[in-house]
Amino acid sequence: MSDLTPWARELDRLERMLGQIGPDEVCCEGLTPRQTAILRTLAAQEGARLSDLAQASGISPSAMTRVLEKLEKQELVQRVRGSQPDGRAAMVRITPRGRQVRRRIDQLMQDRIRVILDAIPAAERAAILRALATFNSALERAGCCCAPVAPPLSRPVLARQGGDVHNSSEEKP
Repeated sequence: MSDLTPWARELDRLERMLGQIGPDEVCCEGLTPRQTAILRTLAAQEGARLSDLAQASGISPSAMTRVLEKLEKQELVQRVRGSQPDGRAAMVRITPRGRQVRRRIDQLMQDRIRVILDAIPAAERAAILRALATFNSALERAGCCCAPVAPPLSRPVLARQGGDVHNSSEEKP
């Protein structure tokens, strides 16, 4: 057995778990993960240009338009056409109903995280969080199997606060 075999097995398992709900499958509150992420972005800022949302989501502007049309039909977002100085760009705002749905989804996510944490022995949580941060950084650098590999970045620094471990904005080599 190669030393890569257990890694391949566990990475395949992780991919299956994370892939159970694809970006366009309905999940919480009748929204897709992609729609949920867009609501999160809009809730964090008081409006965004459609093109900026598309870029942040990694989809084309036309695909973003289709996603936003579905969210508009549910009265979760509102597009304000011609809101930019050039008169062409559309600004997207989350509606009060959209904020309400976003809060319910956030609560569902918090509940799920609590269930996951409760399944991990308390003494192991900080080490697992550090390992997860390191693993996520490695995944980000590795990219897709067909994409060129990015140069190594410095590892994220995790700071302890009140016994918990948090990502720090500082990076150290």
